[in-house]
Amino acid sequence: MKNLFLFTIMILTFPSCDPASNMEANIENLTSQTLTIEFISSTESLSKTLQIPPNGIELFQEGFDIGSNFLKPSLLDYDSVVIKNQTKQILKVFKEIENGKNIYNVDEYWIASEPSKRFFIYEYEIGNEDIE
Repeated sequence: MKNLFLFTIMILTFPSCDPASNMEANIENLTSQTLTIEFISSTESLSKTLQIPPNGIELFQEGFDIGSNFLKPSLLDYDSVVIKNQTKQILKVFKEIENGKNIYNVDEYWIASEPSKRFFIYEYEIGNEDIE
């Protein structure tokens, strides 16, 4: 009887489960200097700062969603993204509506891969030409 009860619970639970998707978004510093990336939001608690050593990679964002078959990074919470060098000199400021290579344009300037089913990896590369 106990086995029948567990089997019934499993049958009722599994069909209602939606597939889960995972996402990881990284920023890679291809320059020879340490970069500070500031994600600035009008909501103070959402702002974040990454410090990326030369030729280093840092995790920008992770995501998990049940029922979604596709995830990608979002920068909608940020008013601007500022890149600074070690002396805190501003090298680049990204705004959402801007021409050219833009960190906000995930579909065009982020490298996307799906190494396994419903697991997505995105990478944004910052090279010397991006901060000069």
